[in-house]
Amino acid sequence: MKFQKAFNLILGDRDKIDSERHFITTIAFVVFLFVGVLFVFHYITSEKFGPIFMSGISTFIILGLYFFIRFYNYTFIAKILFSTVGILLLDISWFEKHLSNGPVLFFIMAFGGLIVWIWEGILLSSLITLYVLNILVLYLIDSNSPISQSIYKSKEARSLDIYFNFLIYSIILIVLLNAIKRDFVRQKERAVRSDKLKSAFLANMSHEIRTPMNAIVGFSGLIEDENDDAVRSQYVNIIKNSSDSLLKLIDDIIDLSKIEAGDLQLVQADFSVKAMFDELESIYRLELQKKNKENIALKFVLPTGDIILQADPFRMRQVLMNLLNNALKFTNQGSIIVSCQKKNGELLFEVKDTGVGIPISDQANVFDRFTKFDYHGLNNEGSGIGLSIVEKIIHLLQGSIWLESEEDKGTSFYFTIPYSAMKKVTFAFESSSEKITLITPTNTVKILVVEDDPVSFLLLKEILKPTNYQVYHSENGKDAVEFIQKNTDVDLILMDVNLPLMNGHEATKEIRIFNPKIPIIAQTANAMAGDKEKALEAGCTDFLTKPIQAKLLLEKVSLYLSK
Repeated sequence: MKFQKAFNLILGDRDKIDSERHFITTIAFVVFLFVGVLFVFHYITSEKFGPIFMSGISTFIILGLYFFIRFYNYTFIAKILFSTVGILLLDISWFEKHLSNGPVLFFIMAFGGLIVWIWEGILLSSLITLYVLNILVLYLIDSNSPISQSIYKSKEARSLDIYFNFLIYSIILIVLLNAIKRDFVRQKERAVRSDKLKSAFLANMSHEIRTPMNAIVGFSGLIEDENDDAVRSQYVNIIKNSSDSLLKLIDDIIDLSKIEAGDLQLVQADFSVKAMFDELESIYRLELQKKNKENIALKFVLPTGDIILQADPFRMRQVLMNLLNNALKFTNQGSIIVSCQKKNGELLFEVKDTGVGIPISDQANVFDRFTKFDYHGLNNEGSGIGLSIVEKIIHLLQGSIWLESEEDKGTSFYFTIPYSAMKKVTFAFESSSEKITLITPTNTVKILVVEDDPVSFLLLKEILKPTNYQVYHSENGKDAVEFIQKNTDVDLILMDVNLPLMNGHEATKEIRIFNPKIPIIAQTANAMAGDKEKALEAGCTDFLTKPIQAKLLLEKVSLYLSK
């Protein structure tokens, strides 16, 4: 473990930096060590100043090259410097070592193999051509140089110099080839492991998706033939709850994929911890009612009155909601307490419950993906990736997370994040109990829905029905542009992104040319990193992801119509 930390300090953590950069850093450091040894050797044994000077200068140049590659993320420039400086130093060393009397020519050829390893495409072809020309020039110099009988003082000195250098160059090559081999084996093992994880992921997701889908499909079929209003209402609730579970699962999968791809962007803002606690308290008091667990005491404790924190408010709320969901799932009586306090330059959060607890044997696996525990039959929902996402988000926030638990007595999850005192709130949490204010129903408002899927259009039309707005329909982007050109009194556009003939982004850009002010709300099933930014760059006013939530859609429409 200590050796690994030392290697990571010297060469960089190969799990956190580009593998190509790590490989070049390794080469530079290894060459620096052995050229340093050569400098000492020549200083002790050489009778000429040339080899001493060249080995000494080479040591300092390669050391500088190592520091540049290790601490600056300019891989392409590093490759250029490594290739040009490397071959130049070797050529000069070859000349100083009395042409082909020394073993430097051997390493020049080996260096060509390293160039092949780090370059590709047209640049590789160009460098190979230059490399061959370099060898040809060395040959011409060597073949036209006079043979000197006084290169070495004695035969023993010649043998010592040649074979010691040969040993050094051979060791360098062996070390580097071993590094290449280990990197290849590591990449192969990673690929095999990734393939197994992908198979496990697909198997788990197939099961998790089919579970709520089974309820949705099954009860959707039953509701058609059911005449009892109470039973129909029960079926509707089951369908809604299963739909919510499915949507939560999809959101978790998207978040996990963003995190593992390094695409999860944190949005820093100053916000009130008390305001976040107030919002969560209103949400989870309703959750306790829905789950018939009103006997559980829910407390949010903030000893200092309030704390202004700089972090990503949405991700902080997501972490706490995942931990609260977990606590609510495994607690039937007692209390759930959420607290926050300042400690050693950090904020320490705790989510404590008096639930069933987690056995010691399971605690080490709590944050693993797809780990799903079912104590006393209390966990009949969830995908087993929520706590894994929590751990990864906390690490992105530069914090740490751990738990303490005792079976049948409850569990406490703790996490810390860096804290520096803030004075001003720049982000405000919206109250979850706030009612949506709709514009008075009127038939004077005109809305164009651009949607190629007839079912999705019907859904939007039904959501907007209570408003009595005039709703028009275009099935593709091209028709939408023509419709807005002919009907300049349209008040708002709901624009799908994936459309035939002309997609939503292109249609928005066309509309913005002659109508820069009309509100355009993008609504799409695309929910990956950058999708919202692409829509806003195209000229959309706002962005909604499918499945569309009726309340949120009505709120957005009312907001932009009121401006």
